[in-house]
Amino acid sequence: MFRSILVPLDRSSFAEHALPMALGIARRVDARLELVEVHESERKATGAGWARFSRERDDETKQQEQLYLEATAKWATAGSQVTTSAVVMSGTAVLPETVADAILERCSATNANLIVMATHGLRFLVGGVADQLVGRAHVPIILLRPGTSEPQLAPETLPDNFLIPLDGTAMAEGVLVPAVELARIAEARCTLVQVVEPRSAPVEAADAEAYLERVAERVRREGLEVRTKVVVARDTSVAILDEARAGSLIAIATHGRSGLTRLVRGSVAARVIRETSSPILVFRPTSANG
Repeated sequence: MFRSILVPLDRSSFAEHALPMALGIARRVDARLELVEVHESERKATGAGWARFSRERDDETKQQEQLYLEATAKWATAGSQVTTSAVVMSGTAVLPETVADAILERCSATNANLIVMATHGLRFLVGGVADQLVGRAHVPIILLRPGTSEPQLAPETLPDNFLIPLDGTAMAEGVLVPAVELARIAEARCTLVQVVEPRSAPVEAADAEAYLERVAERVRREGLEVRTKVVVARDTSVAILDEARAGSLIAIATHGRSGLTRLVRGSVAARVIRETSSPILVFRPTSANG
């Protein structure tokens, strides 16, 4: 499924924290890895209007961006057989929307089918580019919160548990396709979880247990280890965050620009993305496109 992986960078070590996971996936499935950066054009708005444009400075900036990407690609794939490309994309890195536009255009042009990015690069803070991509991308996105240390490419590790919150809807189940594929690549376990409110327990809890087990049987047929868990809690986002232990990846389906399924609508999804220290896979199923 994952044949081409796109990694947006911005010349910060924070954004480079996406590289170990992207590289780990690419190595396992022989996927192409493309490192991209949106050109930081000299045409920038200032408080007094447009800054004076210098073609010479602009060309120098673009050259520096290209050299950075090529050097990073060489460093990241040293000793591996991963095919890598480095591309400075046209546009301007002024607004989150324009950065997201360039990333999505490149994704479409190259048939990339996975985006892996850190959420705390210079330009990629949650609330900006990441939110734009989550609301608009037609491919799965893995968002990672970078640590404080420099990114380490070895030892290579991928999550050993995929936490998949469900709510009984087909939309929420849409994330299962990329999540199961990634879990197979990582040789990880899947944990299906549903949160029910205290006022509806134990009746809804029993229904949730039966539902999760039905979904689990489908996933087990893919050859994966699957666990199920029903959590009784008033706050869905807190429950999801509590269940995401170290080494887990959270996988959630999104629903277009307006937000997410009933499970993680609006503020719940935003809170999970902002507060989790775990990688998070977000995916907009086909029926949500448009």
